[in-house]
Amino acid sequence: MLAHRLAHAKTARGFTLVELILVLVFIAILAFVALPRLSQNTLELSSQAEQVATDVRYAQTLSMTRGAVLGSQGRYCIFFTATGYQYRHNNNSYATPCTTAVVHPATGSTAAIVLSGTAVATANLTGNYVEFDTKGQPTSFTLPASNATVTLNATGGPRKVVISPVTGKATVQ
Repeated sequence: MLAHRLAHAKTARGFTLVELILVLVFIAILAFVALPRLSQNTLELSSQAEQVATDVRYAQTLSMTRGAVLGSQGRYCIFFTATGYQYRHNNNSYATPCTTAVVHPATGSTAAIVLSGTAVATANLTGNYVEFDTKGQPTSFTLPASNATVTLNATGGPRKVVISPVTGKATVQ
């Protein structure tokens, strides 16, 4: 019986403890180097998308509150560039949409917000801006009106901010 066990032990194949430990150490090194970079980029892109959605909602609020004071033509918008965006106002004129820069509440500046390492693209918008009327409805969508999208592209993904043509609600997908 002992001879049978010894013969079986010699024919059984498997990994040695040293081989298993080396593989685990190698996986741990890869995880330590690669995962923090990937997750940091994903989190940064997600937070940028949430900030864009919040700022679209703020532009809508500006049109509903300040635009109502200025009259039916007082419209605010958020203008998108290839790397960021900026709040703007139409100077109470339908003929000049989104020409005057407006102070961003977080920065206190009229300069455009630059999304570091992120490319911005828009779809279903007339021009690169979302303009709201005094009721908070978007007025700058291409016809027939369908959801407008602002796509943020970076290492972590793409992330999309979708804006409803009826209500102006901005959501991150």
